[in-house]
Amino acid sequence: MLNSNRSVRIPLFWKFAIISTIIVVLFGSVNVYLLWTSVYKTFDREIDQRIKVLAKIVSDKALNPMVYGESLDLNNILDEVKQSDSSIVYIFIIDSTNELVAKNYDIRIPTGLLDANSLNSGQHNIKVIKTSNYKFNTIRDIAFPILNGVGIVRLGITESSIQEQMKEATTNVIMMIIAFFAIGLGGAYIFSYIITTPIKEISKRAQVIGLSHLEYNDYNIETKKFLNIFNITVNDEMDVLISKFSEMITRLKASYTELKATQGALIQAEKLASLGTLAAGVAHEINNPISGIKNCTNRIIKNPENQQQNQIYMELIKEATDRIENVVQHLLKFSRKQEFVFEKVNLNLVIDNAILLTEYKLQRSNFNVKTSFDDVYFVSGSANHLEQVFVNLILNSLDAILERIEKDPEVKGEIEVGINQSEDRVFITFKDNGLGIPAEMQGKIYDPFFTSKEVGKGTGLGLSVSFNIINEHKGKISFNTVVGHGTEFIIELPYHEC
Repeated sequence: MLNSNRSVRIPLFWKFAIISTIIVVLFGSVNVYLLWTSVYKTFDREIDQRIKVLAKIVSDKALNPMVYGESLDLNNILDEVKQSDSSIVYIFIIDSTNELVAKNYDIRIPTGLLDANSLNSGQHNIKVIKTSNYKFNTIRDIAFPILNGVGIVRLGITESSIQEQMKEATTNVIMMIIAFFAIGLGGAYIFSYIITTPIKEISKRAQVIGLSHLEYNDYNIETKKFLNIFNITVNDEMDVLISKFSEMITRLKASYTELKATQGALIQAEKLASLGTLAAGVAHEINNPISGIKNCTNRIIKNPENQQQNQIYMELIKEATDRIENVVQHLLKFSRKQEFVFEKVNLNLVIDNAILLTEYKLQRSNFNVKTSFDDVYFVSGSANHLEQVFVNLILNSLDAILERIEKDPEVKGEIEVGINQSEDRVFITFKDNGLGIPAEMQGKIYDPFFTSKEVGKGTGLGLSVSFNIINEHKGKISFNTVVGHGTEFIIELPYHEC
């Protein structure tokens, strides 16, 4: 069976030459474009500045004649300014009712020109006007106010001189690029010859290496080049490079595996630290239902024959045990070490669970968490890890508010949690009215083990771990803060379609 695949062999010399030629052409083209853009913008700024200065001069000189109605003096002023600059096409003045007051003696003002430009919110305005009424096709026109709305100066200048200068500059650059191209091409041929002569001999020995079939997990490349130099087998720089590259990949894989393990340990350590903070609340959530169960049991024991009453107590006992089960199950789920398994996650539910875990501490401090969800929002992520982030942010807000209350007991703690969506992104906000974050700490809050709390009251891992978790979700976490008034953390995550 005939092989229909064809291979075209291009000598390395010509590859170098072609690539060098393409680079020279691309470099030249980009430079021509960039220079043209730069020159155009520079000239554009200069002509805007010049036309503004000219209009300002006319405005200052025309103020008194406008006030006293001396139209002859106005016309003389306009002619004097026009004669001072050959690029000026016309100058005329209109009053506040858009009526023509004065103009150059040697021009005719078309009707459409009066309305072609006007002030922009009382300030000067520059426009480029296409016209067929003058020998110049393009005129740059400015509308410049005369003090206190007395009138408006309209002045137009031609851009032909600018275009000529731009053409001249571009021509010089093109000639320079052509010369550079010729020199570069010649140099490329010489360079290609010098480089490819020894490489041709090396390539004959390197063809046994199937570089195109290498996979990411297989970098064990072995090359042997037999260079007949004094009948000794010599390994060149390419062999050293391949060997070092393979070693580097192996070390990188090991380092990455170790890094992921360390990151997982930090996440779990921070989670357990949060559990320690929540322990009192969990005990309270369990202790209250147990007290209720105990009371119901005592009542049943005292009066076992009252079936109607006992039925009510049994229902209360079941309700209490269900609540204990819910708290314990939720706590176990939160504390369990989990890998990042991404699935469709209901953000509203995750936030509600985070609030439930912190409910006792919030109630004990007489704080309420206000939630603002106008819809149900979904993301692709790990619910357990996102819940850890939300719990951490709520606890941080709680601590910040308590610190502020110590300084100002009249403050009433408020924590607001909101979700909104913009196109394909979901934004979760946690806002409090605590102390805020001092300026000197704002650049450090995501650093591992950095904390502003007293010794024993914080691990310094919360925000660092939260930052890494959000990164794993292809998201961002940022904050706005006003020292002494509060902080708002914003989490941005990719939206998951329902």
